[in-house]
Amino acid sequence: MDLSIFRAFANAIIYGVWQIGTSKRGTVIGSQFTKVADLDVVIDEGSSAQISVTPEELKSDMLVYVKPEQMPTLRSNKLVSGYMLYDSENDDYYEIIDVGIGKNQHTGVIEHLELRVVQSEVSNEE
Repeated sequence: MDLSIFRAFANAIIYGVWQIGTSKRGTVIGSQFTKVADLDVVIDEGSSAQISVTPEELKSDMLVYVKPEQMPTLRSNKLVSGYMLYDSENDDYYEIIDVGIGKNQHTGVIEHLELRVVQSEVSNEE
């Protein structure tokens, strides 16, 4: 039986909170985010800290599962280089640092994308 993460964990899907948008990094005023689409996601969250270094490093080990039909592209290099995620409930922005393509092993159809993200700061001033 074929079972995607969204069917297997239907109660874990977060609706109406997460967005994907284009990002401009390194502008004079900082990174900028422009919304492209709303996303239905399943979150696998974790964090770590390195307190033995100065300054302390806080790292996210968050994995966001997204539906391929909601994405502006399925090209992993484009997602990493030109897009960010936004959690509107917590007002947090995330850079996409790694993309995995989840395919159904029987049919070859893409069922989900796995986005590994780290929290980032954004300045949306004009």
